[in-house]
Amino acid sequence: MMSEKLHKLGFLAGKLFAKTVNEVKPIDTNKETTKTDSTQILDPEEKIKKVIEILYLKNVSKNIDNLLNRFEYESNEIIFKRGEYFNSASSEKVDGLSNELISDLDINEINTHLHFKYKEKLLQILLTNNSSGSYPDGDAYDSYELIVIYNDVCVLKDSVSREFDTYGSNYRVGSFSSNSLKSFKNGSWMDDLEFLIKNLDEYEKNRSSMEEEIKTKKLADKLDLNPLD
Repeated sequence: MMSEKLHKLGFLAGKLFAKTVNEVKPIDTNKETTKTDSTQILDPEEKIKKVIEILYLKNVSKNIDNLLNRFEYESNEIIFKRGEYFNSASSEKVDGLSNELISDLDINEINTHLHFKYKEKLLQILLTNNSSGSYPDGDAYDSYELIVIYNDVCVLKDSVSREFDTYGSNYRVGSFSSNSLKSFKNGSWMDDLEFLIKNLDEYEKNRSSMEEEIKTKKLADKLDLNPLD
């Protein structure tokens, strides 16, 4: 009788152990790998197409155009600084860039350098290695390598053209393509472009509104509705 009871207890214990093992979810040590598996299995053409699609959906071209062509960069939440011109033949250091990064990115010349510091982050937009001249038909061209650096990491490398008209000139990134795109790193920096623009626009709007209020008040102070007699 005792041996039969022990046998039943052993059987129940075995079932309980098996149930417990089945219910315990193993720690997914390959969680990060699983996250990127979908991109790793893409062939080269599909991967390039996917990157261009991401850039398009995130409005990266339009947002960089906006930041490059602004006249005002004032904000309460963003510290903006415009870097100086750099030429590797005559200059030694660049604020915000290490010599190693300059070398890795093949930067010989920096024509435009915008620094945006916000929320303990630093995003830099650079136009480098200017190439200008004229086409056989006489039309002028002015192009640059576009480099976006986010917290000391190059997240985008492409090209930018400078277009001229009767009113002046504008930088234009244009549509990303396999012919122009040189490197890309996915991340939140693309959403941060939207944050920068929204914050700068909001500050400008508030400042304009305040200036209009001051102007209106000054005029109102000079107006007297009380009759002279």
